[in-house]
Amino acid sequence: MPTPSRYSLDLLNQSYSRGQLQFQHLDLRKLSLEGIKMPFVEFIDCNLQGQNLAGAFMPGGVFSHSCLRKSKLNWANLIGTDFFLADLSGAQLNRAMLAGAKLVGVNLQGASLKEAVLTGSDLRGANLKGTNLRGANLSNANLQGADLRGADLTGADLSDALLVGTLMPDATYVDYGVELLPAGAE
Repeated sequence: MPTPSRYSLDLLNQSYSRGQLQFQHLDLRKLSLEGIKMPFVEFIDCNLQGQNLAGAFMPGGVFSHSCLRKSKLNWANLIGTDFFLADLSGAQLNRAMLAGAKLVGVNLQGASLKEAVLTGSDLRGANLKGTNLRGANLSNANLQGADLRGADLTGADLSDALLVGTLMPDATYVDYGVELLPAGAE
């Protein structure tokens, strides 16, 4: 694995302005990317740990194999973004727009997604242990094989979500032919 190279904010903006959309193996931990506007940008195998991306406009982006551990992505527009095998553990994605996002195999353990919009997102095999999903919209999301043990789904919308093979917050397993109760129902 190559050693991540450091990039300055100016160099990143200049490269993006000249049409470079793909960045690989970068260490972006020291930059402030709050409110950045970079639609369709691709950060592949990059280190954005602890990064402040609050209010960022990055729809259609790619963060595959990247580390976003403990990053702040509150209010970010990440519609249709691909986070394949990214590490978002402990990240803050409150009220983030993640409709149609690809979060396959993503580590979201201990993350906060309060009131996030995850409509139609693909969360197959995602680690959502202890995740705060209060008021999140997960309608039509694919959660097959996801681990939701200890997650807070209070007020979350799971209508038409695919839950076969999902470990639920109470450690029950959703199997074929099981009628599901809304979150919080007894």
